[in-house]
Order: sequence, then structure tokens, then C-alpha cells
Amino acid sequence: MKQFALWSALIIAVATAASLAMVHFKPTSATWQQLVRPGPLSARHAYLSDRCTTCHEPAVGVTVANCTACHANAERLLGRQPTAFHASIEECAACHIEHQPTNLRPLVMDHVALAKVGARTLARASRSDADSAATLKSLETWLRIQRPEQLDANSTREALNCAGCHDRRDPHFKRFGSDCAQCHGLESWIIAGYQHPSSRSKECVQCHQPPPSHFMEHFSMVSQKFAGKEHARVDECFECHNTTSWNDIVNVGFYKHH
Repeated sequence: MKQFALWSALIIAVATAASLAMVHFKPTSATWQQLVRPGPLSARHAYLSDRCTTCHEPAVGVTVANCTACHANAERLLGRQPTAFHASIEECAACHIEHQPTNLRPLVMDHVALAKVGARTLARASRSDADSAATLKSLETWLRIQRPEQLDANSTREALNCAGCHDRRDPHFKRFGSDCAQCHGLESWIIAGYQHPSSRSKECVQCHQPPPSHFMEHFSMVSQKFAGKEHARVDECFECHNTTSWNDIVNVGFYKHH
């Protein structure tokens, strides 16, 4: 009983001290920001360092409404095919992460996170609403699934339509179709273990398009003469080029032409 009384007295003393401290110490909003600030903002957002509520909502965090208040009119971003998908995404913080070391860009391109964001956006959209219908139309260009429940946690990557963002950067000139995942992975664009067909192949133009210079006088005045193949045609790539590198010329070696 005596020990219980001692503990009760101690608790009352601590509570009283805390109450007195709060009476004499009234922290301002700036003080609270200093206590909870997780790190610096990126250079572009640095001017908002003391205005947390510009991006954050109490008990909610960063909201897309606050982001689009400044970025909704980013015409250059929304007008380019590789980044046009931002128009239909209703989450920003999944890929754009602030409060990191100042030498890092606030961007983490996580394709898995992108697929999940797409599925959540799909779940919120409604075909009966005009704005949602536009969002659904945009989602169709870069998301393969038609319903959010189709997203499989074990095959998230397959939910993305690579060509929806990368079509205009296709170095294969659409000769291999639009299913990039047949050869490429998200972790690295390089194909591990890829072996080029034999240099004896005569059908190089099936995959390789000659550069513009080969259709000008440069081809006869420079290219043919340097390779010693003055009678080679533009479509006979194998006459001058090795498969080790495009600049590795047969019986000549590496040619630095720029």
C-alpha cells in the first residue's frame, strides 16, 4: 500500500510539472516545425521550408490537390509522351520524395509503385463522370489492366504498358513490337547474356537503319573510302561493319568519325 502511494505521488508530481511547463512554454507553429522537420527540401521547393501546410494536410500528409495547385499547368511535362501519364495519376508522393539529402533529386522511378498507383487511380475513376472518363482513357495508354482487382502483387510489372511511355524512344523502329518485357527488365535495360547474330548475316537492315549520312555524299566520299569498300551498298552493312561495335570497321579497327 505504501509503495502504491509513492508511485501515485510520483505520477501526480510529473503531471503537475508537465502542466506548469506547458503554461510557461507556448511553442509557436515555427517551433513545432523545427521539432518535426524530417530534412531539407529540394532546391525547387526550398522557398517552402517554413510553410509546411502548403503541401501537408494535418493528419493526412501530402495531398495531390496541394501538388497540382502549382504543377497542374506543367504543359511541357504533360505534353511529352514519356511524361504525359502524369495527367491521370492522382498520387505524387509515391515517386517524388522530399526531405532527402540536398544532392538527391526528389524522384524515385519505381515502376512497381507506378503500377500500384495506376490500379488505385483505376479504382477511384468512374465511367459515368466526364473527368474520370478522361482519366480512364489516359490510363489505357500506359496500364494494361482494365480493373484494379486484376493487379497481381507477384506480377506488378506486367501491368504496365511499356510502349505507353517509351514508344517514341524505341530504337528498334517498332520491328520487335511493343512488348518490351520480352527482352528487357526494369532493373536494367541492358539484356544480360545477349549475343548479336553472326557477322556473316546478310539481313542487317531488318534491325538496323543506316544513319542519314549514308544517304548523302558523305557515304561515297568518306565511308566507302575509309573502309576500302568503294562498291559496297548502303544495305550491305556487313561489308564494312563488325558486330562487336558499330564503329569497329572490318580490317581497319575502331573509327572515331566525330
